[in-house]
Amino acid sequence: MSEMLGNQYFMARNYSAAQKEFEEVLSKYPENRSAKKKLVVCYTQTGKLNEAFSFFNDLVRSDIEFIIKTDPIKDDCPCPELTAKLQSQPDTISNSYEHNLSMGIIWLYCDVHHSLKYFTQLHESDPNNSDVEYIIQSIQHYLEKDSTVTSRV
Repeated sequence: MSEMLGNQYFMARNYSAAQKEFEEVLSKYPENRSAKKKLVVCYTQTGKLNEAFSFFNDLVRSDIEFIIKTDPIKDDCPCPELTAKLQSQPDTISNSYEHNLSMGIIWLYCDVHHSLKYFTQLHESDPNNSDVEYIIQSIQHYLEKDSTVTSRV
């Protein structure tokens, strides 16, 4: 029941209500990737960026394609509107670590190349962050693998 309600709140863009429902789902079913994937978006919108990054990192480590292959229509992904909102922020915010992290996370749902750009900027400002480095390597590996598959077709 909580996941269905969470999905309804998510579709209505009520991220704080959706967050509560998806947290409930994960408390009962910690391996529910769909709830986790939506919870990442909720956390980016409710000011829980550390939690968002933690779940995002888990998803990338287990199956990066699960995020990359998000269908904006079928999955009702709000990422295009969220990235537009984030890109319209003042320069003082748009150059911050938090902004780049949010953009890197959200863009992976929509456009892997944009995500890589933001994670690369993060790595430049925090070169010792092994999680960011791992995500960059995962994205690059995915892109290399994807270009190999595309070139064989």
